[in-house]
Amino acid sequence: MPDAVQRLDLDERPDAATITSLREQASTDAVSVEAHFPAEDTQKRLVVSPRGTVVLLNDVSEETFNQSQSAEEIADALRG
Repeated sequence: MPDAVQRLDLDERPDAATITSLREQASTDAVSVEAHFPAEDTQKRLVVSPRGTVVLLNDVSEETFNQSQSAEEIADALRG
């Protein structure tokens, strides 16, 4: 049985192309994808569900992006 979550380490904040790729990977593999990336003085996690929902996490949930939101919108929010 495959893992319920695939974990990745990114060298930088995910851009729109990376978010699109993570959504496709999660959907294709039918698992959530958790990507760790550096952000200012901390490490953050972006969790992408197989349905396309994206959640930005630190120690607690910061923000959730529904599947209707574009990868560009999410990437812009991560820069803010």
